[in-house]
Amino acid sequence: MVSLICSMILATSVVTVDTGAAKCPTSPDLWGLFFEDIDLSLDGGVYAELVRNRSFEDFEGRSGELTLEYWDPVGRAEYCLDSSKPISKENRHAALVRGPAGAGIANQGYFGMGIRKGMSYHLEVALRSPNGVDGVDVALEAYSKPVLARSEITGVTDDWRTFRVTLVANDDDPQARLVLRMKNGGELYVDCVSLFPADAVAGLFRKDLVEKLAALNPSFVRFPGGCWVEGDTMKEAYRWKKTLGDKWNRRTQWNIWKYWSTNGVGFHEYLLLAEVLKAKPLFCINVGMSHRETVPMDKMDEFVQDALDCLEYCNGDTNTVWGAKRAAAGHPKPFDLKYLEIGNENGGKEYEERYKLMADAVAAKYPDVTLVFNNWKETKAIGNGAKADLRDDHFYTTPDRMMGDLAHEYDTPKGDFGIFVGEYAVIRDTTRYGSLRAAIGEAAFMCGLERNQQTVKLAAYAPLFANAQHTVWTPNLIYPTTDGCFVNPSWNVQRLFGAYRGDEVLNVTVETGTFETTTNEPWTKGTRKNTIENVQASAVRTKDGKVIVKLVNATEKPQAVSLNLNGPVQRIVFTGNGRDDHNTPFAPETLKEWTDEIELEGPLTLAPLSLTILSTKKER
Repeated sequence: MVSLICSMILATSVVTVDTGAAKCPTSPDLWGLFFEDIDLSLDGGVYAELVRNRSFEDFEGRSGELTLEYWDPVGRAEYCLDSSKPISKENRHAALVRGPAGAGIANQGYFGMGIRKGMSYHLEVALRSPNGVDGVDVALEAYSKPVLARSEITGVTDDWRTFRVTLVANDDDPQARLVLRMKNGGELYVDCVSLFPADAVAGLFRKDLVEKLAALNPSFVRFPGGCWVEGDTMKEAYRWKKTLGDKWNRRTQWNIWKYWSTNGVGFHEYLLLAEVLKAKPLFCINVGMSHRETVPMDKMDEFVQDALDCLEYCNGDTNTVWGAKRAAAGHPKPFDLKYLEIGNENGGKEYEERYKLMADAVAAKYPDVTLVFNNWKETKAIGNGAKADLRDDHFYTTPDRMMGDLAHEYDTPKGDFGIFVGEYAVIRDTTRYGSLRAAIGEAAFMCGLERNQQTVKLAAYAPLFANAQHTVWTPNLIYPTTDGCFVNPSWNVQRLFGAYRGDEVLNVTVETGTFETTTNEPWTKGTRKNTIENVQASAVRTKDGKVIVKLVNATEKPQAVSLNLNGPVQRIVFTGNGRDDHNTPFAPETLKEWTDEIELEGPLTLAPLSLTILSTKKER
């Protein structure tokens, strides 16, 4: 067996870590999160709300008719939409239910409600009845099991009244539904139906998904996109002010990713999520451009003011207009927004003109805020004198390109600004749930980012979430299901880079072999030839003198590596059994990490398609 393994090993690669003078300090915020409402990432994802179309404001498509989709009649009920007595200006429609005793409506949630035994669920619902319905049964029901939880509401009158009930589940069911039934029949108007598990983090977010995010140790959270910032039209663009206030009075809107969004996780809730994760907010604000429209320059004052008000909301004292609004929302302490990105995937003269308007205004009032501009079309730099601290670069590509030229993309500076790699992922030559080889390709790219922190200041994988039953874009980092979640293999790579950081970047050289590939490249009609190094590496040092080395084996064979380090080290390895290995809803832990302690003496063997991290036990 030993001889067989040795025969598979290629020529030894030599990795030399310079443990003398550091190359540069590390960027403290290098690894973070990109969060866009895509593939039901918020509603149906991290937002713990279980009811879909909860206020009856969803439409069929962008400009279709109002819909009762996700609601079903029960007990010989007739139901329709009604707007005769709206609760509020923004919440104009309700459901009208007619029928005999036992008639009502049921909500299926987001592909079923994942109900857990022993968990309490907080129900909020607005009801009225012109004929005084004598009691409403509310229940969590399973299709193949007895009722999971039940309670009763009384005191319904002809005036809207909000009722709150706690339901405690007596069993598990990933496909449950919420049911409201009239005890004695009649007419019942229903609106503003909400159901949250009691363990929702901050009363808002799914606990299991927040735990998956926290495990990544993110330094920042970029929000809300992504194309969600722009919208297809300006009417559909993300406007943060419309996402504040009472959840029932917020604008629901058509999402560019082709579903209706509640904005239940609005600007304020995003800031709370970043706070929960102990991460800095990085807000991306609309620059007066959508995919189809551009706001005239003489109409840009509103957008400039939006940027200033956004910063006042985050950073202002409670005696400011927007600081007072933040305090009224329950957060007197400032959120301390340090990063503001102006626009998303915009570029050219029109973008640069609008960027300057907003950047000049922000820089004058908030000079310490880091401003991010877009690298799109011909905009490689902002040449009009506007403050431009970081450029946002995006890469969606193949494993081969990540392992090849992109691993060295930032070996030379790009300009008199830093780099924010705001979106990157392998999206070609991988499965819908990612793959081992894709994750290892990203690890090779990330070694290049880590080596070049004199230039690269921030980076975030994209996209973050996708409901496992609604994946328009693939792959995604984390896949929520009704009763849990599973992760893309890339999650493991992100976790390891986030966990093993340092304070100084060390120079590292790699002498290794290469191999050639030819792949189809996304967004082009041609092919790309790639020259890929067998091994990629990066190295950092902590304040206490420990050296952390990351080693990526890009090949599908074992690789021998000789390092100029010796002594005891902690070794962490992430790998699998084959290039297409990935997790699924039915096998959520196909790929795992393992850790041991070894004595570095002579060459080290790297597993095929693997990320290996070595952390020295002694100061260097």
